[in-house]
Amino acid sequence: MGLEVVRVLRLPFGVHDEVRVEFERRWSRARPFMLGFLAPPAVSLVVALVAPWSGAAPLGWAVLVIGVAVPVWFLVRRTYLHRTGWWAGVVVYGGVVQAIGVGLLTASPLLVVPTVVAAAVGALLVVRAKTVLLDEVGCAIAGTTLGVRSASRQVRSATGHLVPAHAAFDGEWLRWHVSTAPSHPDTFGGELPLAEITDVWVAEAGGEPGGPVVVVHTHERNVELVVGHPHDFAAVLDRRVRLLGQAGWS
Repeated sequence: MGLEVVRVLRLPFGVHDEVRVEFERRWSRARPFMLGFLAPPAVSLVVALVAPWSGAAPLGWAVLVIGVAVPVWFLVRRTYLHRTGWWAGVVVYGGVVQAIGVGLLTASPLLVVPTVVAAAVGALLVVRAKTVLLDEVGCAIAGTTLGVRSASRQVRSATGHLVPAHAAFDGEWLRWHVSTAPSHPDTFGGELPLAEITDVWVAEAGGEPGGPVVVVHTHERNVELVVGHPHDFAAVLDRRVRLLGQAGWS
């Protein structure tokens, strides 16, 4: 009798056995698109090394190194696994800083164009990777430790401004907050270990801002989360909490 060899793909995030095959397939498809994080740094460094430098070379190099380091650090340190809502922003903002560095280094607006194009392409690539890897349909993503971010919901702060509220969780923590702005700071925010959550459901808010909210229950308190698409978010969060209490993780 021949021996059947099963190839198990090593994943950079925790996954439950019941969705392992699914996420091995997703990771294989998404991984090439993750190169979008590195496209702008690679292009920026090539331009910086082959182009003539201006008198602002030291400042240009300093800015360029910062712009390159951010997306590289985000990818190498695997921060992307937890901060999935930041993917495109890291590529775009890193690309902007790199473009400024290249502009200072070369004193040529034309030589900034390759970095800008690379940042746009890189952002499209990581959005594609995110679409493949983080698809929430069927709640399969609940069987991983990948970060899940809710849609945002506009609420009115104590100062009367409309600001977006959202929540997110990974394999250990649930975090929620109302986004900040210089003229109207956070109205609330917090975090909670997933291990303390005993139940999750959707209910009508007891006070402001009204409407449906996700209620997270622990042995000590209830927390109301203001998020967009609360039923979808609650379903994935509840499923992850329950799966984390089961065996079969690797």
